[in-house]
Amino acid sequence: MTAVLLALLFIPALVAIALVLLVRRPVRVLAEVAVPPASISGSVDPIATLDALLAELEGASLADNSVVQLEQLADKLEAAAASLERVG
Repeated sequence: MTAVLLALLFIPALVAIALVLLVRRPVRVLAEVAVPPASISGSVDPIATLDALLAELEGASLADNSVVQLEQLADKLEAAAASLERVG
């Protein structure tokens, strides 16, 4: 009786192992997206660009400029900082 129970457990295990080893499924390799190389557009010196944007931002005040203009300056500063991170 014990031998029959062991056979009932052992044979399906052998069949499963044989299927895994013998049946080959095609391997799919996903292509990795290549990041385009960093390029500096506009000013060659990113530090000078950041300095100019900071000076423009410091000179701006709520009395002189609207909030929208200050947000545009902040967006320019963030973009310049992001380009500086890519440079090195």
